[in-house]
Amino acid sequence: MALNFRIITPIRTALQAEVSSIHLPAVAGEMEILPGHADLIAAVDNGELTYKPVGGEAQSLFVGGGFLQVEQQEVLLVTDTALAAGEIDTSAVEAAIERAQAALRNSGTVLSRQEQTYLAAQLAKQLSMLEYSRKKKNRH
Repeated sequence: MALNFRIITPIRTALQAEVSSIHLPAVAGEMEILPGHADLIAAVDNGELTYKPVGGEAQSLFVGGGFLQVEQQEVLLVTDTALAAGEIDTSAVEAAIERAQAALRNSGTVLSRQEQTYLAAQLAKQLSMLEYSRKKKNRH
């Protein structure tokens, strides 16, 4: 028995595959989905998602926050970011990190609390993406 797994972002379907397992970072902690898993909806955190296509080797993607729905053997992840290590431009990510850090340092009276929170969340996501990219490049 396999899971029909789809990952969608605002700009594309990042993945559609029959898989035997999915391991991902949920907000409440690491989560593994196997065939026969109970139906659920869970908040997903930034980090590495690993999946095993039926009959294939385990593969991974960096995913941004989002929501996962498991319904019978259908698994859907809706996220703003889903990238393989080779799709990540580390110099662009590093530049985004520097810009966010500078904006937060200088935000005292210029940015609202909401804007500061948004920048902090974007910074956390960029740092997580950079860590994932470096980890994958060091393995190869």
